[in-house]
Amino acid sequence: MKKTLMNLGIAWLCFCALIVAAVIAIVTKLGSDNTGNDIQNAGFGGGISKSADVPDWLRTLIYNAISKYGCPEVTPALLAAQLYQESSFDPKAESYKIVKKKDGTKVKVPLAQGIAQFIPGTWKTHGKDGDGDGDKDVWDPVDAVPAAVDYDCDLAEDVRNVPGDKSDNMLAAYNAGPFKVQKYNGIPPYEETRRYVREIRERAEKWAAPMEGKVSDGLASVVAGAKEALGTPYLFGGNCKPPFSDGNRCDCSSLVKYAWSKVGVNLPRTSYAQVGIGTLVKSVNDLRPGDLIFTGGSAAHPEHVSMYIGESKVIDAPRTGHNVRIEPLSYWKSRILIMKRPNYTEPRTGGVSGTWVAPVANDTIGTGYRVSGSMWSSGYHTGIDFPVPTGTAIRAVGPGTVVTAGWNRAYGYQVVIRHGDGKYSQYAHLSSLIVMDGQKVKGGDRIGYSGATGNVSGPHLHFEIRTGPGYGSDIDPLRYLRSQGVKI
Repeated sequence: MKKTLMNLGIAWLCFCALIVAAVIAIVTKLGSDNTGNDIQNAGFGGGISKSADVPDWLRTLIYNAISKYGCPEVTPALLAAQLYQESSFDPKAESYKIVKKKDGTKVKVPLAQGIAQFIPGTWKTHGKDGDGDGDKDVWDPVDAVPAAVDYDCDLAEDVRNVPGDKSDNMLAAYNAGPFKVQKYNGIPPYEETRRYVREIRERAEKWAAPMEGKVSDGLASVVAGAKEALGTPYLFGGNCKPPFSDGNRCDCSSLVKYAWSKVGVNLPRTSYAQVGIGTLVKSVNDLRPGDLIFTGGSAAHPEHVSMYIGESKVIDAPRTGHNVRIEPLSYWKSRILIMKRPNYTEPRTGGVSGTWVAPVANDTIGTGYRVSGSMWSSGYHTGIDFPVPTGTAIRAVGPGTVVTAGWNRAYGYQVVIRHGDGKYSQYAHLSSLIVMDGQKVKGGDRIGYSGATGNVSGPHLHFEIRTGPGYGSDIDPLRYLRSQGVKI
């Protein structure tokens, strides 16, 4: 068990509530919303693959626990990966700390116990009687697995307002504590924590069930998430949480909020607030799955929101007395006031080592390369800026090795990657990092989140291409990316 467990307690793992009756739908519809970039997008897509090394007895416990205690940030694949990380699925696993007695002798004192590695204090608060036998037994997975989900939902709330990938932040909160995640505004700069998050993400990706009729990586899970509520009754002010009954039924804005939570995107709660996020979609011909369609009222204060799901279809929770439904896009065209695309970085394109991509999904450029100005010590801008909000996922533009991941004065938190041709890419002013020095990355791998650290006037990504690892060796970044086949 990790040393940070002494500060935190155990079992991170809050995740989306899925009822047992929906297991088949999860396995076939959810799943790969990812590649190495996501547990927002890496295995958070839903069910557990049939080929995953997860015992059948545990699969049932996982689905049951998430159904009863889960929250929108979690899926079975992630929960399985988390439990494996903690105990290798050993219900009798026990970790210790060494305590020095007054006489100088050292003894082992039990620290964390069971498949979810609860410490006694946390178990006392979050232990569950999963089988109804009147006993809360930390050594019994029937009790420990639901307790883990319950506790992790509390952690999810603790870090919900921290910028960045919500699932990454929750994993980091489990490992390093929620206060550290809040302090660093994201994943803390600890090698252990970054490794912890990355390894669980990678395993969850490997174990996630494939998806039929796949739309495109993470967006497939957004669509599948919305479809989970299909046919369920509308409820104004409903929480929109499985099994979508009583107070957990959906209204229009909570439906799209739940759908986007599948990839870790935390939308505002109301349509009035949701219309203010993301980027404008100018034409229905440009719609992609997950885009929000606003109708009723005005473009500034829309009364209703629905979501495009592809194939000229739209899903929405209409109004009291009606069920969540799917209608053709043609039904909505004359009603549309405005369309918005939530800020979201897709998993790495292609998923192969030779892939090259833009560092952010929205490749609109702010300040260009070699723009003159007295605010720069060189007298000119040594890179290009992408005006993205704090918490936007940042991607490695190509395959390489991380040579720097940390603080660098005016650049704030930065990552520098050496590529195979000897060139270096720099990503600066980040709010948090999820890679470490020496780590191998592929094009499109998520390496951190944008911010406003260092010498800045506002949040953005400063991006450079260099001939060496340090300042002063910059070359034209756009020309370089285009030479690698990136359309930007």
